[in-house]
Amino acid sequence: MTDDEREELIRQKENLKLLFEFHAGNRVIKDDPEFEQHINDILDMITEIEEKLKGS
Repeated sequence: MTDDEREELIRQKENLKLLFEFHAGNRVIKDDPEFEQHINDILDMITEIEEKLKGS
């Protein structure tokens, strides 16, 4: 993985963290199952990026 690719993954991870904080704090999605799925998807993407970063 190049330095640019690594930096892009780090940026994506930071953006996902901001998205998580926004949705968790403001509860934009009112439907509970949809909200829970959205939060889980964000956390899964963060985990996937962290695994890619560890493997590099």
